[in-house]
Amino acid sequence: MEAIYSVLEMLLPFDFIQYTFMKNALIAIILVTPIFAVLGTMIVNNKMAFFSDALGHSALTGIAIGMLLRYY
Repeated sequence: MEAIYSVLEMLLPFDFIQYTFMKNALIAIILVTPIFAVLGTMIVNNKMAFFSDALGHSALTGIAIGMLLRYY
């Protein structure tokens, strides 16, 4: 993990990258983005817009539950 962190620090000369939680968030975004791109393409091709709405609501709910569990 330290190797990935050092690559991120080298590539991104921003102040926010010094925090570990920001590095973890950036890695998570990089890993999840291709999955959502494929899902989004499937949703549009199959005309399943209701699925994308449900996906957005479940993501928001998951973030809220994660924030609640973090403090308890």
